[in-house]
This record gives sequence, C-alpha cells and structure tokens, in this order.
Amino acid sequence: MSTIPITPELVVGQYETGKLNLGGTLGHLTPEQSALLKKLWQKLLRSFEKSTQDLMQAIQPEDTAQTIFKRSMRPRADDPDRSSTPQPEPVASGIGGWFGFGVSKSSSDLQKKPAKQELLVGQVAPKSSLPPPFAKVGCAQRTIRDAFWGAVLCDHPDVLLLRFLRARKWDVDAALGMLLTCLRWRLDEEIDWVVWVGESELNCKLVQRGIGAIHKTDRLGQPVLYIPVRLNDPQAQPPDHMLDYTVYLMEVSRLFLHTPVEKVCLVFDTTDMALANMDWTFFKTFLHYLEHYYPECLGLVLIYNASWVFYSLWKIVRPLLDPVVASKVQFVTSAEELHKFIAPANLPTGLNGGMDPFKFEYVLPKQDENKAMYETEKREAAMRARNIACEAFESATCEWDDTGRQGAADALIAASRDLDKYVRARTMYHRAGIVDDTCNVKWK
Repeated sequence: MSTIPITPELVVGQYETGKLNLGGTLGHLTPEQSALLKKLWQKLLRSFEKSTQDLMQAIQPEDTAQTIFKRSMRPRADDPDRSSTPQPEPVASGIGGWFGFGVSKSSSDLQKKPAKQELLVGQVAPKSSLPPPFAKVGCAQRTIRDAFWGAVLCDHPDVLLLRFLRARKWDVDAALGMLLTCLRWRLDEEIDWVVWVGESELNCKLVQRGIGAIHKTDRLGQPVLYIPVRLNDPQAQPPDHMLDYTVYLMEVSRLFLHTPVEKVCLVFDTTDMALANMDWTFFKTFLHYLEHYYPECLGLVLIYNASWVFYSLWKIVRPLLDPVVASKVQFVTSAEELHKFIAPANLPTGLNGGMDPFKFEYVLPKQDENKAMYETEKREAAMRARNIACEAFESATCEWDDTGRQGAADALIAASRDLDKYVRARTMYHRAGIVDDTCNVKWK
C-alpha cells in the first residue's frame, strides 16, 4: 500500500500546528491498514507455540556481529561463577521470566567491588535496595508467545505490531520478520534481566554523569531525552558498560510512552563538545538499536549548538542514517529556534532560554525500594492475572471483534501495570516521584 513519506517538513509541521501526525497509529487506521494489522496478528499467532529456539534462525541486521556483543556471552557482576559466595534461590522474574522459572542469575554479590573505575550502582547502593536474584529461562523452555508478551510489557499489543508495520511500509511478511528478529535480539541481550536488575548493574560513574536524562515533554507531549555530549568520555568505562546503559535508557524511555504519545524527542547538546567526546561505536550502535529494535520510537532529534566538530562528523554520519531517521534531525542554535519545539517552561535553564531550574543529579537506590520484588505470592498472583489477560486478548484477536479486543486490551494493560512493581527494579524516576508503581507519569 502507498504511504506518505516522512520528510523534514512533515516533522516540523507537527510543531507548527501543535498536532501529532497520528496516521497509521492505534485508533487512526484506514480499513486497509486494519486489514494488514489483522493479517500480521494471524501470522504471529500461528507461530506462538513454537520454541524460541526457532528465533535463532531469524536473520539479524547487517553489522550486528561487529558492533554488538551479546549480553548472554559477556560476564556480569551478578553471575554466580564470579563469586565464591553461596547464592540464594532465584525467583521468577515474570518477564522472560513472566512465563516460567529457570537458571539463577543472582545479584547477591553486587557488594563485592571490582576495579574502582568499574563500580556498579549496586555495589555502592544500600544492599537492601537490590532486587532479588533473577531466574533465567532457557530457550528450550520458552515459546515465541512467551517472548512476545515479555516484549510487550505494559504497552497495548497493537501499538507494538503497528510500529513494525509502519517501519516496513505495511509489508506484513517483512514486519513479521523484523518483529521476530527483535524478539531474538531481546533474548540475546537478556532484556528481561535488564528490566529486573535495573540500575544496580549499571556503571555508577556513567549514570552519575547524566548522559541521557529524561525531563518533561516537548510541545507535542513527547518525553525529551537530553544527551549532553560534552559529558561523554569513551575511555571512562568499558565499551560493554556503555552498551548496557544504552539498552537500559531505551527500556526506561518506554515507561514515558502512553498512547497517543508513542515517540521520544532527543536533544543532543553539543555545547563545548570536543572530538574526544565522540564515541563512534556508541553512536552507531545507538542508531542501530533505534532502527531495528525500537522502530517508530523516535519523534524528533534536535542538535543544539552544533560546533564545527559535530558538523564535520555529521557529513560522515548522515549517509549512514536511515532516511526516515535523517528526516527527523533538526539543527537549532538560538532560543527562538529551540522554543519552536520545547516550551521555555519545560526547558532546563542550562539551555538557551530555558526557565526550568532542573539540574540532573543522580540519587542512588534507597533501602527496601524493591521490597515488592521479594513478595513471591503477590508476584505470582499478578503473573497469573496477566497471563489470563494475555489469553483473553489472544481469543478476542482470533475473533477480531473490535469491542471485545478493546476491552481485553484495557484489562491486559491494567494487569501489566499491576505486575510491574514485582518484576521491574525501581528507577531514578520512581525515586523522584515522576513515575508511580503502576507506570503513571506525572511531572512536577
């Protein structure tokens, strides 16, 4: 089917009218688009009972092997074989996780400190703040159904599928292939573990620098992720720590996306940036993840106060970008230009014309903030409720009754939000009171 190409004019035009372009999103589908969504669901449901081992046959995007090291093949601070300390029994995560039990990936030895420059948050935070050990489920024990519902998290399932359909220009088979590839990547990178352990496994100094802070929204209501490039030091941490942080940022950003707002606004602040601040591997991997594993999550990229260094790099980078991503990049220098996209009241004072006194300061996890994750009976009850809600949505989807599907989706989202506090370590945004235990967002 024909689609309207994404152009810089179309992206900027949304801010001129103050209205999101909602074409092809949930609740804004043409009859033809609805039929293609139904077809994708039919194909996906037929694969649900297959083992996730089948996902190992999914074709991975080019250059993945060169730029990304699988988390499942890397040592972790919480791996039992890295400590002689006896490990406590694991609990089921409820994510990947949400449909079974498996091999322990304990976080109990996080207090054992490695080299100073590699200290993790969990090694300096109160021990009582750590989540319980994680139970990993092997591929042979899981189905594609398990992997899919683990990836959905608290989203409306249609929102996830529509992202892949739009990214593949409504080619159903291509969208399904892309989705299955994403599910394989989430298994390789153990995203269920990332959500479970939260900040405890992140490089502490890296987190404290504030490279990637979400603060309020742009004029379209999209959450804004600020990346002050001058604070990036590629030599300050191992490359895999930066990759871990990147994945965590993307998963946390999903907490701020609620229909109809399905995308984020990125602000790359290049003020005082030097060539040494540019991490080519990180930048390339960041874009790779966005394009292949978090499609249709990017609304706008603002390059603020670009220096000659960045302009020189941009000439190299731009040809490598997906045309849709490139169309969303805007260079801004003055306060007037910046205010077209972000209201002064929402803009930190550190940026030109900003009136919000916000200044990033990382607060360590607090004692007992993850105590709900230790409440096994409540977690298992919440898991059962979500499983029932998943099954109800599948049944309604097989019948393709709009009213029934909407009711089932509402029940599923509610069940997923009720489960969240039992399977996700609290974040800095929970500690700040911005995100509550049922994933509601309220900026102060």
